[in-house]
Amino acid sequence: MYQGRFAPTPSGRLHLGSLLAAACAYMRAKQQGGLCFLRLEDLDKPRCREEYKQGILEDLDRLGLHFDGEPLIQTEDLSYYQNSIDNLIATGKTFVCACTRRQIRERPCTCRERGLKYRRGFAIKLDCEEAERTFTDERLGSIYVPLLPESLTLRRSDNIISYNLACVTDDIRQGITEVVRGSDLISSTPLQIYIYKLLGAKPPKFLHLPLITSKDGSKLSKQNHAMAVLDSHSPRDAVLYVLTLLNQDISGCSALTPAEIWPLAAKRFDLNALPKGDIELDA
Repeated sequence: MYQGRFAPTPSGRLHLGSLLAAACAYMRAKQQGGLCFLRLEDLDKPRCREEYKQGILEDLDRLGLHFDGEPLIQTEDLSYYQNSIDNLIATGKTFVCACTRRQIRERPCTCRERGLKYRRGFAIKLDCEEAERTFTDERLGSIYVPLLPESLTLRRSDNIISYNLACVTDDIRQGITEVVRGSDLISSTPLQIYIYKLLGAKPPKFLHLPLITSKDGSKLSKQNHAMAVLDSHSPRDAVLYVLTLLNQDISGCSALTPAEIWPLAAKRFDLNALPKGDIELDA
């Protein structure tokens, strides 16, 4: 069975770019008679707040997007991530890093050769020199990522689990068969596929979406102080707006509630109609 997911970081309210990703993940899953799960990626505690978690859940409910099962909240059980780290350590491809961020900016890291023992305040990294640089995207075809880092952080020096490790771990435990997400994460995909393979798991398919950008070309994001979508639109208008941006058929939807729109939108979902490039907002 098809199983997809929408995995926002609760570092702010749901903005238009997040809604676009949620809409596509949901419609893609439901069009194929599958499931779509919600995951709150809240491991980076300095950035994530409890009120943002609740705000995202409330916004999705008002927008009529009802995902399958209970939301997976990462911080509720960290044992899965430690288990993945232990399994990667067993491959012999990890090493302990004592470098600070400043040191890494100033000079190459030599910790791989030093064979350090782990202690608190050190990071655990994965050697990525054997990662393949090419993968197939379900919308964009074959993609080559020319620049990959020599190593990837699995657990930071402040003990926070990295996004890439957590993402793969959660996709494995949720049985995700296809990852639908923004094209800003294309560069991370070969590294995540590498982690899948080292963990002995079959990678899912990947489908990367156009981004919503401002006039200056910057991605609409929480870091760029994007406005919460329901602060500028009613729930119905927000749903119809994002479907219009995706070049989807919204005929007959104007009098429906958001919850009534999604089944119809999923039935009509046309992957080939999505914009070829990023979506630039007029304002």
